[in-house]
Amino acid sequence: MFQHASWTVKQTVLVAIFIGSGWLTMFFGVRVSEYMLFDLRVVPIIFGTLLFRKYYMLLIIGFGIALARYTITGINPQSVTGSLNIMLMGCLAAILVAKYQKSAWSYKKKALISILSINSLQVICIASFGAVPKSIYLTKVAPYTYPAALLLSAFFVFIIRDFYKEQQRADKIRNMNVILRKQTKRLLQSKRELEKKAQQLAQASVYKSEFIANMSHELKTPLNSIIVLSDLIRESEDVTSLKEVNQYANIIHTSGNELLQMINSVLDLSKIEAGKMDMLWQPVVIEELTHYIKQQFEPMMDSKKLRFDVTVGKDVPSIIQTDSHKLNQILRNLVMNALKFTEEGRITLCVESRDNNDDSSRWIDFAVCDTGIGIALDKQKLIFEAFQQGDGATNRKYGGTGLGLSISLQLANLLSGSLTLQSEHGNGSKFILSLPLQPWMNYSEDAG
Repeated sequence: MFQHASWTVKQTVLVAIFIGSGWLTMFFGVRVSEYMLFDLRVVPIIFGTLLFRKYYMLLIIGFGIALARYTITGINPQSVTGSLNIMLMGCLAAILVAKYQKSAWSYKKKALISILSINSLQVICIASFGAVPKSIYLTKVAPYTYPAALLLSAFFVFIIRDFYKEQQRADKIRNMNVILRKQTKRLLQSKRELEKKAQQLAQASVYKSEFIANMSHELKTPLNSIIVLSDLIRESEDVTSLKEVNQYANIIHTSGNELLQMINSVLDLSKIEAGKMDMLWQPVVIEELTHYIKQQFEPMMDSKKLRFDVTVGKDVPSIIQTDSHKLNQILRNLVMNALKFTEEGRITLCVESRDNNDDSSRWIDFAVCDTGIGIALDKQKLIFEAFQQGDGATNRKYGGTGLGLSISLQLANLLSGSLTLQSEHGNGSKFILSLPLQPWMNYSEDAG
């Protein structure tokens, strides 16, 4: 009944059971004339010395049985001497428990000591101030009751001990079953987690293979251009016109820059993952930043006949504290991504300031919107992970390594900000870079 109860509840119930047992034993015994001289009230006290680990429990049990004595015959000389005997035995039992706690005696040795000492004390108490005359008790009663008390006490103590040990074994088996069920549950959970991780590893392997295929294609295109054009210039026997040489040089220069950007992307990713990305916090002028972005991408927008708008809100501060190079890199990645996947319509870069409702701080949002192909909901988390692209076929069609958004997200975290996406397949995309106006600067200048 009390298997799952607290220690205090168990001890309280056990003490009550011992007091009740002592009270019940006083109803049965051997009578000499009108006096009850022999009963088994000592058995609960003796067994208590072997069961409890706290001496004050025996004091409570002895005092409780002594009070219960008055419920049988009321208050009279017999009940007073009987309750006094019981209290003295409770005190002796408490002393024995304190002694047992400091020794490493076996159960049998402690049981024999308790049986002999407590029964002997009972004989002494009855002979000293019992209701029966001392001479009659010592000559006609004690020679029979004392050995009987020793034998019956030993019998009940060892019988109860065997029952108690059997209960302990049953409890141990139940506890072992509970532990086994918990371990089985944990093993099943671990198995499911391992299966999930195996699926993730298999999926990651597919994504990396796809990334390598795309990367190989992206590297080959500018490399082939550089090699072919440089061979043409070197092997040409005719004097090539300056215009043609400049044209070849421009293509070689563009191809070299594309290669450099791809190599820088891979290096940036490795630096971030290794925690070696340097951060340089400095004032950044918003007007200069947006003007540079517009000036850099406007020719590319014109070549694709796309409209490119840059707007800055009136409440946006003119200067913010951040890493200008990292902020510029994120915005370039976002605008380039929008340019890559937008065939018609327009692309906008909006800069707005807002209050954070959670902590009343001020934030600035850089939102890059496009009217391109959009991103399906089930692919939106994948595109921010390294080597995992929304659609490998799409990336091969539009080009790119698939690292830009992953790098941008991690750079946003380094700037104490966030990068979020709002998109629907076929309805364009909106990437929002949010930065605090007073960054936390969790990273030192020489370590990410």
